[in-house]
Amino acid sequence: MKIVCLKGGLGNQLFEYCCYRQLSKQSNEPTWLYYDRRKLKQHGRLLLSECFDVELPRPSLRVALTTLALKGMEWCRLFPKRFDTSHPRCMLYDDYCQHRRYLSEARQWLRFRSLPFTDEALALQRQIQEAPYSVSVHVRRGDYLLPANARNFGTCTENYYQTAIRHLQNLHPEATFFFFSDDIAWTEAHLSVEGRSVYVQPGSGPDYIDLYLMTQCRAHVIANSTFSFWGAFLSRDAKAPVIYPKQWFKNPDWTVPDIFPNHWHSM
Repeated sequence: MKIVCLKGGLGNQLFEYCCYRQLSKQSNEPTWLYYDRRKLKQHGRLLLSECFDVELPRPSLRVALTTLALKGMEWCRLFPKRFDTSHPRCMLYDDYCQHRRYLSEARQWLRFRSLPFTDEALALQRQIQEAPYSVSVHVRRGDYLLPANARNFGTCTENYYQTAIRHLQNLHPEATFFFFSDDIAWTEAHLSVEGRSVYVQPGSGPDYIDLYLMTQCRAHVIANSTFSFWGAFLSRDAKAPVIYPKQWFKNPDWTVPDIFPNHWHSM
């Protein structure tokens, strides 16, 4: 048996689901999902099946009890290979599954459902489609400004965004930049392209509406965020230009995840 723990926000849920699908395909052992309700609730709720056309296994008491038993063994440092996700004998995948080995078929597995668009979202979608060259820019601040997150994740700098924007402007002078952020006030004050800036106001629907709209753009500047990673990775053009921050984590002891396609460009 292999068990993948589903937890965190939508970006993390997508990685974990892809891990579950990949293991289900490759392993001869049964593969299950464990729904970590506490850690899902910390980031809203289970959003994966709300916005993507996926079939999730029903919660199972057997899986829940097995997971708790495995977590107890891991805490006691028993049978370490059962918790080493790089080892074929691993049973419990309780990390965030951020590795490219799970992503080879992600674009086929993750198809958006029919989403509850507001009039504002539909108007923005038309604006993206009609732009000569649309670029999504995701700015995540919000929870990253909390002390613990600020020490470990940090926020992308104004210089990072300005450098990325100038790079894409040089390639596509006609580009329109669509700014998605949980801190629009900061974004408007620090990031702008004269005559070619569109600021997406939050609150016009669930967060995954923004995720979908980001995928409709032709190029992407992402934050150090799994949410904006997926906004770029699921772009309607699989080869869309993407710029991502070279410093993914502020904490120097944290390893940058091996998730970025080879054609993406770091700055």
